[in-house]
Amino acid sequence: MHAKDENRVGKFDMAIPVLLWLFLIICCIIFLIYRIQKNTKENNDYYYSAAKQNQFTVKSKIEGDIQLLKVIAAGFSGMDSDHARQLPEIIGRMNLSMKGMKIKYSEKLDWSRLDREASYFDVLIRGKNNQPLGYLYTGDAGNLMNQFMNTQTLAGAGICAVFDNRGSLVAASDDRDAADWNNIRNEIYNMITSNQKTSSKLNLIENEREFAVLIPLEYNDWYLLNVFPESGLKGRYMETAVGIGIMILISSGLFFAFFYKQYRTITANQKTLVNIAYTDSLTRSRNFHAFKKEAERILRTADLKSYAVWYCDIKKFKFINDVLGYEEGDRILIEIAGLLQKCSGQNSLFCRVSADNFVGLYQYESRMELKNCFQKLIEDFRLKELSYNKRIATELCMGVYFLEEEDRNVSIDTIVNRANIAQKYIKNLPGNQFGIYNKEMWDKVVDESEMESEMEGAIERQEFRIFIQPKVSIQMNNEIVGGEVLVRWENPRKGTILPGQFIPIMERDEKIIMLDRYMFESSCQWFHRYLKSGSKPINLAVNVSKVGILRDDFVDYYGSIKEKYEIPDGLLELEFTETVMLTDDSVFNSLVARLHEKGFICSLDDFGAGYSSLNLLKNLSIDIVKLDIMFFRKSSDIRRERIVISNIIHMAKELHIKAIAEGVEFTETVDFLKSAGCDIIQGYVFARPMPLEDFERLLGETVSLAPKDDNKAVNICTEK
Repeated sequence: MHAKDENRVGKFDMAIPVLLWLFLIICCIIFLIYRIQKNTKENNDYYYSAAKQNQFTVKSKIEGDIQLLKVIAAGFSGMDSDHARQLPEIIGRMNLSMKGMKIKYSEKLDWSRLDREASYFDVLIRGKNNQPLGYLYTGDAGNLMNQFMNTQTLAGAGICAVFDNRGSLVAASDDRDAADWNNIRNEIYNMITSNQKTSSKLNLIENEREFAVLIPLEYNDWYLLNVFPESGLKGRYMETAVGIGIMILISSGLFFAFFYKQYRTITANQKTLVNIAYTDSLTRSRNFHAFKKEAERILRTADLKSYAVWYCDIKKFKFINDVLGYEEGDRILIEIAGLLQKCSGQNSLFCRVSADNFVGLYQYESRMELKNCFQKLIEDFRLKELSYNKRIATELCMGVYFLEEEDRNVSIDTIVNRANIAQKYIKNLPGNQFGIYNKEMWDKVVDESEMESEMEGAIERQEFRIFIQPKVSIQMNNEIVGGEVLVRWENPRKGTILPGQFIPIMERDEKIIMLDRYMFESSCQWFHRYLKSGSKPINLAVNVSKVGILRDDFVDYYGSIKEKYEIPDGLLELEFTETVMLTDDSVFNSLVARLHEKGFICSLDDFGAGYSSLNLLKNLSIDIVKLDIMFFRKSSDIRRERIVISNIIHMAKELHIKAIAEGVEFTETVDFLKSAGCDIIQGYVFARPMPLEDFERLLGETVSLAPKDDNKAVNICTEK
C-alpha cells in the first residue's frame, strides 16, 4: 500500500467516529425539532381550546343576560296600554336594585338614534292582545362587557376582547387606550375577512411573544379575540429542549475528550505501525517495501546512468544457521547491515529483503567505485566476523545491475531481479564474488528455472540415473575394488544433464535431500541384487550432501535402508565433503560413531579443496580420505607438490586412514602414488563414470584395469 493510500485509510478511520458523533448530534437536533414542533402544535391546540372556553363563557353570559330580559319581558306581557305607560318607572326602580346589567325601555327602537353596538341585545314586550308594547334592551353594552371580561385569561397574563365584523372594539378585558385598539383594527378586519383564526403579529403584550386566536362569538356578528403570552406554556417544552441541549453539550465534550485521547493513541500507533511496516525487525534498516518506495522516488528524476542496483547474499547461510545456530546467524546479519549503512551515500540506500539477502541502490561516478566498495565491505566484514567465528569462513557474493536511460519505465522489482540474477550466476563460484548482469546470465537463470520446475517430477519419473566410476587398488595389481555412485539426469527435453548443472540448484531449496535418498535407495536395490547373484563383494561409495546430514533422521534413515536391502557391514561408504565439517569436531565424530554402529564406512571427500587443515586428519574419526583433483594437475613445481602429497598419505596411514586419489589423469601420477603408498585411485586414467549396467558388466568381464593417459579428462567436480 502506498503512503497516499495509507494516509487516506488513516483519515477515513479517524473520520468514522466524527461522522458517528455528527449523526448522533443530528439525531438529537431532529428529535429536538420534532419535540418543538409537537409542543408548538400542542400549545396551539391548547390556545385554541382556551379560546373556545372563553367563547363559551362570553356566549353563556350573553345568553344569560338575554334570558334575564326574556324573563322580565315575560313578566310584563299581557299588560294593556295604560299599564304599559308605567314601564319606564317600573324598570327604573328595578335598575336601582340590580347590579351589573342596566335595562332600558323604549316603545320603539330607533337605531338611528341609538348606538347599535351599545345595545348588544333587546327583547320585545307584547301586551294583552299580543300587541307590541315596546322593547327592553341593555344600555352601555361596552362597559358591561368590559366588566364581565375584566378577569384576564391564562393566569392573569392574557387579553380577551370582542370586535364587530368591521374590526371595531366592542369590549376588552383590559383598560388600554383606544389608540392601541385602533392600531390593530385593520389587522383584525383582515383576519375576519380572510377567515384567519390565529396570529402572532398583534403586539398587544409588551416585551413578549404572543399567540392570538380570533373566533366568531356567534352573536351580533361579533368576534372574540384571545391573546395568550407564549411564556405561559413555553415552559412546557423548554425544560425538554434545555435538557437535550445540555445532553448534547456534555456528550460532545466527552466525545471530543475521548476523541482527542484516541487521536493521540491512534497517531502514536500509526507511527509505530509505519515503523514496523517499513523497518526490518532484525537489522533495524529499511525493509524491501520501504526500499522500493525510496528508490522509485530517487530514480523518478535522477540521471539513471549514474545509478546501480546491487543484490548481496551470504553464501551457505542456511548451513551457518543450522550449524552455528540462529543467534549467530542473526549476529552476522546485523554486522553486515551496519557495514552496508556505512557504505551508503546521500542518494544511496539499502535494505534487507529476507533471510540473508540485501538489496541496495548506489550512486556512483565510475563503475569501479562499486567494486571497490564491495572489496571494502569484505575486508571490514572479515575483521568483525573473525573475532567471533574462526572455523567457518563466511563469504559474500554481490550481483550488480547498472541502470540505463531505457530503464526509466521499468519497475524496481524487475531491476532488483536483474541484480539478483547476477548474484545467483556467481554464487556457486568459490570465494567472495562480484558479478555484473548481462544477457548470458539471464539465459542461464531462465534455463535453471526451467530445470528447477522439472526436478521433483523428474525424481518421481526416475529420470535420474546411476553412473559409477570404478575405484582401482594400485597396490593390488590395479584390481577393481569398488566404485563411486554418481548421478546423471536424463532429461527428455535436454538430454543428459551433468550434476554440475543441477546439483547447486537442488541444494538451494533442499531438493538435494530427496535426490540423495533416491540415489541411495536405488544404489542399495542394485547392490542387493548384485550380492545375491553371488558376485564378488565390492565397496560402494555414495555421496551425502551437507544439508542431508543435518536432518535429525539422517542416521536412522540410511541405517534402515541398508538393513532393508540386507547390505553387509563394511561395504557401503558414505562420502562427506570437507565443507560439511562442523565447528565442534565432537559433533561430527558422534555422527560418524553412530554410522559405524550401523556398519557404514565414512570418508572425507575433496580433501584440500577448501579450508581443510591437517588437523582434520588428527581430530576426525574417519576411515578414508580422498585427495582432491587439485593435487594432481600439472604444476610448475612437481617436486614440492609430490612432497605434500606423500606426507599426507603417510600421515593418513599412520592414523590408520586409507588414502584415495581422485581425478588422476596421467600414468606417471599413478606410478608416483603407488610409490607413495596410496591405496586406491579413481580417475580417467583408469575409467570414466559409466552407466550402472556397464559397470556391472565390467565387473563380470574384467578383474583389473590398465592405466591410460587421457588428455580429454574433465574436472571431476562435474561428475559428482
